[in-house]
Amino acid sequence: MSKTLSHIDILIRVLHIIIIVSFVGAYFTGDNEELHQVHMMFGYTLLIGIITRVIWHFLSPRVSSTAPFGLKKRSSMAFNAIKKSFSHTNSVNLFSKNTIQLFSIGLFQASIVFIFILIPVVVALGYGTEHFSYALRDLHSFFANLFLALVILHLSTLILNSILAKRFQGWTMLKMTWADKKITKLMTLFILFLVGAFSFVYLKM
Repeated sequence: MSKTLSHIDILIRVLHIIIIVSFVGAYFTGDNEELHQVHMMFGYTLLIGIITRVIWHFLSPRVSSTAPFGLKKRSSMAFNAIKKSFSHTNSVNLFSKNTIQLFSIGLFQASIVFIFILIPVVVALGYGTEHFSYALRDLHSFFANLFLALVILHLSTLILNSILAKRFQGWTMLKMTWADKKITKLMTLFILFLVGAFSFVYLKM
């Protein structure tokens, strides 16, 4: 019998928090020249978070007990949910609970896909603005705002799905546990140390 793997573990939860905090921090310090160093620090921790998430996606099934969902899986889930919602669409059940929930689930999964695609774009444009051409600033701001819109969509559909399901759908992501393999816990502690140490050193530069 094949082993059933979870698609989430404590490292993914921590990376999720790092990515969210980093983006929010970077977004709200972007226009403050006095906090420019903090803004850049958040940009780099955002990059650390997404790179680690990508690496862990491929590494965890081999060394841990986790098989995280990738962009291909998320895209398929989004497409199938939205397609199914439209297949139910007619004058009778256009606004039925089932149709709305399917469409909302599709948008939720799609938002994750586009968020992860946009993260490296936003970070790269921020780096380019800082080190190559200030002319990239407007483009960087545009994609940062687009990223924010996707985050709002993500949270909105999460709330809507929770209301329709009568259960908070984000609990799986927020519920911390140490019931993972030792390597997963060690990686989590290492990433927390890395982000903390990098942030401290970078702000002291």
